[in-house]
Amino acid sequence: MEENKNLTPEENIETAQIIEEVVAEEKTSEKKPKKEKKPKKAKQKLLKNQAFFKKGTYSLAITAAVLAAAIVLNILVGALSSRFVLEFDMSINKDNSMNAENIEYIKDIEEEVTVYFCADKESYSSYMSYYAQQYEVSDNAASVYYEQTLKLVDKYADYNKNITVEYVDTQSSEFTAIASKYPNENITYGDILVTATNKNGVERHKVIGYKDIYSLSQNQEYAAYGYTMYTVGGNNIENALTGAISYVTSLETKKIGFITGHSSNDYTESYQKLLKENNYEITLIDDQIVTKIPDGLDALVIAAPTNDFMAEELDLLSEFLNNDDKLGKGLVFFADVNSPYLTNLYEFLEEWGIAVGEGVLFDTGNYHLADDPCMLYMASTGEDSITDNTNLCVAGYNVPLEITIESTETKAATAILGTAPTVVAAPKGVDAGWTGYDDYTQATFPGAVQAKVSDYYENELVTSYVTVFSSVEFIYSQYNEYSDVSNKDVTLACAERAAGAENTGISFVTKTITDESFADSVTQASADAIRIIFMGLIPVALIVVGIYIFIKRRNA
Repeated sequence: MEENKNLTPEENIETAQIIEEVVAEEKTSEKKPKKEKKPKKAKQKLLKNQAFFKKGTYSLAITAAVLAAAIVLNILVGALSSRFVLEFDMSINKDNSMNAENIEYIKDIEEEVTVYFCADKESYSSYMSYYAQQYEVSDNAASVYYEQTLKLVDKYADYNKNITVEYVDTQSSEFTAIASKYPNENITYGDILVTATNKNGVERHKVIGYKDIYSLSQNQEYAAYGYTMYTVGGNNIENALTGAISYVTSLETKKIGFITGHSSNDYTESYQKLLKENNYEITLIDDQIVTKIPDGLDALVIAAPTNDFMAEELDLLSEFLNNDDKLGKGLVFFADVNSPYLTNLYEFLEEWGIAVGEGVLFDTGNYHLADDPCMLYMASTGEDSITDNTNLCVAGYNVPLEITIESTETKAATAILGTAPTVVAAPKGVDAGWTGYDDYTQATFPGAVQAKVSDYYENELVTSYVTVFSSVEFIYSQYNEYSDVSNKDVTLACAERAAGAENTGISFVTKTITDESFADSVTQASADAIRIIFMGLIPVALIVVGIYIFIKRRNA
């Protein structure tokens, strides 16, 4: 900057300083342009609106996501419910649930099966109470079993789309048309007709009646007055219906003959029913002297005979088991402590390596039912796979059994069930209070022995079996219905092996479904606790959490 010659040096310096300050101030104002200040309240409102918009956007997004998830979940559940049974059974004994083994069997059915339930679904429970009178059933509480049947039958179609369940009113023309196709069947209200065409193109059917579905027990109140009336003690629909499906879809049916003419009392009714439920045809041979064994039988059953067999009859048994050297047959025998000593029959069994002794098995330890040392617990010996995965068996008043042969490649006898080692063979007729067992030898006795004879026929190994049980109570006892007793499992497995049906299908031994519910185990204290939790603590907790979140968000 040039100096002004008209000014003194001091004035020039002062002027220069002023100019420099002005220039510096202008440069500063150029770098930082002044902003127009807004009122303080307007600024606070703007910030608040921005925060609200931001939070509202998040809330809207979360709400949309939750709604979308709910819709997707609903669609997913609907899709899954069409393929799977999505429900939970809260009853103690899983009253409305099917046996897992049966479910797997049902899922594998490939044939088209139709289940005609001959009743109107809505009125079945009430009407059945009336129709049950023809079976001498007077039980107002049985309606819970009727409702149970409806629930279980419907599950068959849920587990397999090849199975169709149709409810047909017996007063309708549709029922008349269906019944006319099976003129040899007496189909009544409440019956279930199962039909299918098997893989050989053969149409088969089976009718399940009231007594097949429901387990009946005598009403003691009526019995005291000399009347015979029954109550419904359990539900066997799962056994009966799955067994019927197995029958109509199978390519062949095994046949078992029951020789009953030598027995004063027939203890085989429940055993016959068990076999029928498992796709067996039953033939009764009730001649007092057996002169012929019907053709086509695969196995024979003899239970608690009171009359000995003649030599000619035993020859027929031998011929049956030999089967013209083709073997492949079976015999199942149930001894009875009340039977006389059957010399001829027992000699025949000993030829197979099984000796039946005299007396009754008596437990000196703790391996029996309370107050009755003759009611024995028996367990698998582990010597044969036929008793794998079974629980204890319970049978009373057993005769002593003994294996009398050494096993070879062609002939063998094996104990499949055994007692505890504290058992003695007591004299026949001792009671629960018998104390003379110190003079007898304690040992483990067989509860069931299975003997076999094997040979080759046309380059194929074939086998016939003879199985002897130490007591008829393996098939005739109230304990057979207990869920933790394996009498049914073992006796059915032996029949399957005897008839050549082992490993060819499923065994339906589901125990009787009892009318016990979860409510039976709920005490007043537990009910009060549940009420406090769900009606008090949980709602209060949700309110507190909601208030906390509201305050947090408002102060944010």
